[in-house]
Amino acid sequence: MADQPDRIHRVTPPAAGSGSGGDQPRHAPGLLIGRVRGVPVYLSPLALVFAVIICWLLIGPNRDRLPDVADSRLYLLAAITATGFVASLVIHELGHCLMALGFGLGVRAVTVHGFAGFTEISPEPQTPVREFLVAGAGPATNGLLAGVGFALLTVVDSGTQPGVVILDLTVTNLALCVLNLAPGLPLDGGRLVVAAVWGATKNKLQGIRVGAYGGFLVAVLLALWGLFAPGSDFGGVYLLGVSAFIAVGAYQLLRQAQIHMRLPGVSAGRLARRTLPVEGAVPLAEALRRARELGASAVAVVGSDGTPLKVMNGSAVDALPEHRRPWMTVDEVSRTLEPGMVLDAELEGEDLLAAVRGTPASEYLVTQGGRPVGVLAMVDLVARIDPASAARSAVRS
Repeated sequence: MADQPDRIHRVTPPAAGSGSGGDQPRHAPGLLIGRVRGVPVYLSPLALVFAVIICWLLIGPNRDRLPDVADSRLYLLAAITATGFVASLVIHELGHCLMALGFGLGVRAVTVHGFAGFTEISPEPQTPVREFLVAGAGPATNGLLAGVGFALLTVVDSGTQPGVVILDLTVTNLALCVLNLAPGLPLDGGRLVVAAVWGATKNKLQGIRVGAYGGFLVAVLLALWGLFAPGSDFGGVYLLGVSAFIAVGAYQLLRQAQIHMRLPGVSAGRLARRTLPVEGAVPLAEALRRARELGASAVAVVGSDGTPLKVMNGSAVDALPEHRRPWMTVDEVSRTLEPGMVLDAELEGEDLLAAVRGTPASEYLVTQGGRPVGVLAMVDLVARIDPASAARSAVRS
């Protein structure tokens, strides 16, 4: 379906979101702290840095609220609160994880960083209702934790040492719940917007666009709040950091949605370049001369029976000085065809994008009915679905 991208990463500023995945990541993104129903849960090094910063920032407020308590105990209380903060982010992500698993979706991993959490889900929820429930599960867990905290504060004095920790964690979870419900991507509230627009229009990409623009608005409001609202320095810096995070995430998701919106009608056959078949021993300069005469812009190395064996690497040719080309064979600047580098001419849209992601290469052989019909250059595909990126690459080169 053209309106449902197969991989859109959901992220969370202090705890909001999910993404795509499959099995366990190839490279561990941090310290493995456990598994939940077989899903690995990681803490990245940034989470430790973030916890240390929070601990340091809490010393002053704790000293003001508990003036008669020794500094060593104040540090301990701050460390407990900072640990609880990170734990709240983990629990938030586990809310997404367990809801997704409940729907039979695959969860690759849960990772918590200092400013963001990721629950990598694959495939994405297939309906607006499931999208809504998976997105809402994270803030709901923080809301539940805040409710437990308020209940405890009815029996524990907030002016005592345990009360200070409970109060801070209660306010933290309430703030995480409210912040993540803000209606803009990549926050969970943005995912709720996506689900609502998707349900109303039957077009998930349209929902992502609306959610992304909502993210820009939320980022601006948070930045203004961080700059001008009275409060602690920590609160202002934190809001500015979250604002930047949201703005970058919204931009990335909007760009990804725009790419997917250009996919319908994009096929390997339509983008294939006219190709000159030559044997590998032919000098490169001669092959390029023949290609120009034929009006071809790609070269394929074939065997004596005409079977394609390799595809000339255009970037390797461009990097080769012209005076060396008569002394190099086509075979020397070509890449052997791997199974994933042979694409059917009818392959299009999401399937085409998935195919090139599966086997990254600069050129692919395009066939129709088993017969070679041309070469698809990756630069042509990028130019078709992401003109801005292609233009930047052209400027750099």
